Formats: sequence, C-alpha cells, structure tokens
Amino acid sequence: MRFLVPVDFTEITNPLLRFVKVIAEPHRAGITLLHTVSPVLYLPYPESFGMSAIDLQILTELQERKKEESKEKMMGLAEFLKPLQVDVSVEVGEPAEIILEKEEAFDLLFMGSHKKGLVERILIGSTTEKVVKYSRKPVFVLKGKEPQSIKKVLVAYDFSEHARRALGFTLELFRPFMPKLIILHVEETIEIPVVEGIRDVLSEKYREEKAKHMRDMEEKLRGEGFDAESLVIDDRSPADGIKRFLKEQMGIDLVVLGSRGLSGLKRVLLGSTSSELVRTLEVPMLIHRSGE
Repeated sequence: MRFLVPVDFTEITNPLLRFVKVIAEPHRAGITLLHTVSPVLYLPYPESFGMSAIDLQILTELQERKKEESKEKMMGLAEFLKPLQVDVSVEVGEPAEIILEKEEAFDLLFMGSHKKGLVERILIGSTTEKVVKYSRKPVFVLKGKEPQSIKKVLVAYDFSEHARRALGFTLELFRPFMPKLIILHVEETIEIPVVEGIRDVLSEKYREEKAKHMRDMEEKLRGEGFDAESLVIDDRSPADGIKRFLKEQMGIDLVVLGSRGLSGLKRVLLGSTSSELVRTLEVPMLIHRSGE
C-alpha cells in the first residue's frame, strides 16, 4: 500500500502522523509526506505596475528559502515514521489542487481537519472538505479525539456497489487490528406514492430482504474472524441516522462511508452524505470513493 499524507505543521500534524504510523506498520506501507507552500505574491506600489528583474530575483529567493525550511521540517517528521519507507515532497500552490493532482499514485489519503468558524467555512471552505469532495481515492479524515486504537468501526451500508467496495477496503485495511464491525443501514422514512395496502406489503418485503442480506453479511464477517453486528434503523436521511446512532452509542473509533464519485455539476446540485458528515461529525472518518 502507498499512503499520501499532507501536513501543514499545525497542531493536527502530530496526531495525524501517530495514527498513520499505527495503520502503516502492519501493512509495511510506503508513505509520502506532502507540504504545500503558498506562492510568494508581489504587491507593487500604486504608482508602479511593473516588476523589475531585481524584484523577480528576490521573490524567487524567498520562495526557495520557504521550500528549504519546509524540507528541513519534513525530514524531522520522516524520522518519526522510521523504519517505514518515507518520501518527502514540497510543492508550491493551492493545497487541495496539489493533493488532487498527486492522488492517483496512492491507495489512501490521510487528512487532518481543523475546526473552523461558520463564516470562515462558508467563505473559504477547507482543504480537507475540498479533497473529500473531489477526490476519487479513499480519504481518511482525522477529526475530534485522536483514536488510541481501532476497536470498534461503524460502516454505513446502503446495499450499493459503493458500500460493498467500502466494506471490502475496510476489511483489507483494518484486518491486522480485527476491530468489531457494526454494519448500519439507515432506512429513510420516505412515503411511497402507491395505494396504502400495497405500500405496506412492499415496505415489509423490502425490509425482509434487507434484513436477510444484513444477517448473511454479518455471518460472513464472523466467518472471517471479525466480531460483527448488523443494524437497521429509521430516520429522515442517512446522515441524520448516523449522527443519531453515534450520539446513542459510545466508543465508536471510526466511521466508514462509501461514496459515489459524482461529476462536478451533480455534486453541486445533489451534495452528498459524506460531505455533510465531514462538516458536522467530530469523529475520525474513512470516505471510500467509487468513481462513475
């Protein structure tokens, strides 16, 4: 496996690297640490709209100095991750764009999420939210309390191919830790516009089929050595159901979501459960994206 770990040297960096090391060691994963440096901007005096050769040289020198300082810090972080194989990369540009350009070569991205005020989030969003929104690779997001272990994992399941792939990836990634797996399906409380008697029969039939599928999946997971539990709950939406379940159940170390890789326009129009939960939950999350 290959992991891409963007770092920004803030308070989230050390907890993120500690978790990355725990996950990477049993897989002997290769890790690339990535830091992006903001471009040095030239702000001319009002009466001058040109830029001299001297100005350009100064800007170039400042840019190179920032990159070298970042590389020194990165080497210190790489030292912490030994004996894992670690590469370091320092790029200039907008963080989310750089991450998305590089993601194709990796199996999993690890992101730290900072708390932002509502106004700030509306105005500029966050690098993590942008990556989750547009990435076509699995993304782990460290939010809330740093997990000390992986003992209990909640996997949201909607019977889609995306959910099956997310579950398969979860088994592969966390098999060395053998956590308890809670497979949760949220039944949306949406009225079906058919005759009442027929609707009740259809609803009951769907529930029976889903319950059987969940029991079969639970049995299969136990056959692979996992402690597994499957649940079906009702709520207005998957996001609401997951949030309510987390309030009622303590000790969940990680939430896993399978998500479609929607095109840009569809993503803007429809939004997604994963985007909403990344904004609102304070628990580590793994978003497994399946492209269209």
